[in-house]
Formats: sequence, C-alpha cells, structure tokens
Amino acid sequence: MSNGFYTEIPTNLLFFDCSGQTDEIWYYEIPLPQGRKKYTKTKPIQDEDFADSIGWWKNRQENERAWKYNFREAYHQAIKEATLHWDAANKAEETANQCVKTAKNLAEKIQRLRNSILDFSPAEKNARIQAEIEALKDEITQTQLEEQRQREILKDEQAKGDAIYWAIYNLDRKNPNSQQDFEHLPPEQLLADILEKDKRVAEIMAEIRQLLKSDS
Repeated sequence: MSNGFYTEIPTNLLFFDCSGQTDEIWYYEIPLPQGRKKYTKTKPIQDEDFADSIGWWKNRQENERAWKYNFREAYHQAIKEATLHWDAANKAEETANQCVKTAKNLAEKIQRLRNSILDFSPAEKNARIQAEIEALKDEITQTQLEEQRQREILKDEQAKGDAIYWAIYNLDRKNPNSQQDFEHLPPEQLLADILEKDKRVAEIMAEIRQLLKSDS
C-alpha cells in the first residue's frame, strides 16, 4: 500500500570504464533549475537538465560543478598509512601466540614438578617445589593477561588499518569547488534552511503517527 512517505535521498548515476584499473573518478553535480529546491514526482528531472553535463563529458575539466578524485593516489597513500597499523597488528598477533606457547610450557613444567613430589621426600623439599609451582602459576596468569592485552592491540590496530583502507572506496564526496557550502551561506538562508528541515521532520513524524494509528 502506498502511503506517500519517502525520504529525500540524492540520486547518483555511476558510469564504469572497464578498460583498465581505476586511477581517477570524475564527479559532476547537476544544479537544480532556477527557483527549484528539489525534484519531485510531479516535477521530475528532465532530459534537458543533463545537457551541460553531456557537453562537459567530452572535454572533462574541473569547474564549480565538476571535480576529480585521484583514486590511485589515495589508494597508495591509504596502503602506506594502513600498513603501519596492519604491521602492528601482525606483531601483536605474533606476541600473543608466543604468550600461548609460553603458558603451555609453564603448565607442563608445573605438571613435572607435581609429579616430582613424593610422600617420602623431605618436607622442606616438597615445600620448595610447591613454592616454585605457585610462582609458575603467577607467571602463567601474567602471561595470559599479556596475551589478552596483545589481542586487544591486534583488534584495535587491524580496525584502524581497515578504516583507513576502506575509506577510499566511499564515493560519497562533496563538491570541493562548491560556492554554496552550508557553513558559508548567508544567515537568513541558513535560518530558512533550518526551518524548512524542521518543517519536513514534523511532516514525516505526523505521517509516521498516522501510519501507526492505521496499523493499530
């Protein structure tokens, strides 16, 4: 059932060149017609709105509506920065694995000491062995804590490296040449935009309440 409820999401058209690796990504922002704030179902985008972008495509240059993202440069820089974190993650993993081996060796040593305790051995000898066992238990505990710490470092460094690397694939990039950046708009226009957004939020909330009532 159609309820007329929708969100205003910008439309993006993607064009792929499969002839080789991606070195750069071009963006072109089609401006709204004069006097329009958005496209709607009753006033959709028209073929003529693409005229400027089609003409620009044949001779691509950066301007106030078009900009270029140097993907290959970003890729190499991301690999360089992310590798520092990935290397740290690998080092932490190696240290954690070594802690596991160390704890295992200590546990085996404890077992050997326990086996060496005999009922007929002098009490002081058995006491020394028991003291050594307790010290080894403490060492195992510290080793396990260190392993846990290294696992946390591994997780954190891997996440940092991944965040740097995968960010370059985010194509949601604002126009760096735009003269209508929100923070540079005149105060009266900023206020008008805020009021318009508040009005739209109120309309959406009213539609949601209506939907909830109709479903109950």
